[in-house]
Amino acid sequence: MELNEHQFELLRNMLKLIEDFREGKIHYFKLVYGLQGILDAGNYESKYLVNQWHDLWSPLEELAAIKGNLTVLDDVDIFLTKLEIFLKERVIQTRCRFK
Repeated sequence: MELNEHQFELLRNMLKLIEDFREGKIHYFKLVYGLQGILDAGNYESKYLVNQWHDLWSPLEELAAIKGNLTVLDDVDIFLTKLEIFLKERVIQTRCRFK
């Protein structure tokens, strides 16, 4: 699963959004739907990457529908951690390829 430089930067932007939510800089809706928008902007060809991403993101979207911006970090920490690990693995793999 190879990513181009644009897609690589988008993955890094996803990690920044998660960091911003953890630091209280953005509301939950901004996190959830910002992540979705970034994924859409990447035009990822890998169905594996997109499907795995959606599997990790879906619990976040479900909580957005249930609790909205009342969702707090304790509600989603485990889901965010799993998504972060997935994203960081892709970033590391891609960074190694660009060197």
